[in-house]
Amino acid sequence: MTTLAGPLLRFSPPLLLLAALGLPPGLRAEPIRSLDRAAGSLRLNAAPLIQSTGLPPRPGSVEASNDRSILLWLQSARTPEMETNSWLTLERDPIFFSRALGIDMVKLTPRLSAGLRSFLETVDQVMGGIKRSTNRPRPYQQYAEIRPCLPREDSASFPSGHSTWYRAASELLADLLPERRQRLLAVGFHAGVSRVMCGVHFPSDVEAGQRLGVAAAAQVIASPEWRTFRDNPEIQKELQRLRAVPEASLPLLVR
Repeated sequence: MTTLAGPLLRFSPPLLLLAALGLPPGLRAEPIRSLDRAAGSLRLNAAPLIQSTGLPPRPGSVEASNDRSILLWLQSARTPEMETNSWLTLERDPIFFSRALGIDMVKLTPRLSAGLRSFLETVDQVMGGIKRSTNRPRPYQQYAEIRPCLPREDSASFPSGHSTWYRAASELLADLLPERRQRLLAVGFHAGVSRVMCGVHFPSDVEAGQRLGVAAAAQVIASPEWRTFRDNPEIQKELQRLRAVPEASLPLLVR
């Protein structure tokens, strides 16, 4: 098994993800101009989202000690394959849900992907504000024995931005495709957990991101902007392509 220190590092994360999904890089879609601002002027109500997210464990608390213990155990147990898989979600991209839906989202649902990104930008705005407010140091900044297997980042640790983004994305997609809800949530959960596996976030960061992602997605789904997007004929056409994939042909999500 090739480790991340080898040839894989010569390729960017998007290319790794395309290769893992069996998609040639040439199929990457251009932005869909009419829908890449689908969220319009939507602004989320931050107060209840902050409450849903909560606060990080206090330094020296039992919860903080458990965070550290879990990271050290995972660090000792992770395999080169686990580390490689963690790189697939380094960039937050709707393409990661292609496996859950059994279809190439880059090629066949470009408008859905563009609109989804637009709504998730509103979630990012709230998440970024909470990060700056809590200002929790990353695991490797607090504990020298933590050796991350993903690039080190300077932003605050709580909540996990990846966990927030992927959980919110999975909830929004599940609103459009409720028959695929469990598969979508499983993929979104995996993307968040990979951040703990590689030591760039504490478990409590990822749990907070999950809570924020659920609450933020609920606000988006209740908005008139989302309803307009969902009812757009172009989006409905792409959703029909997704619904046409037989359940029996959907790939396994884990090996």
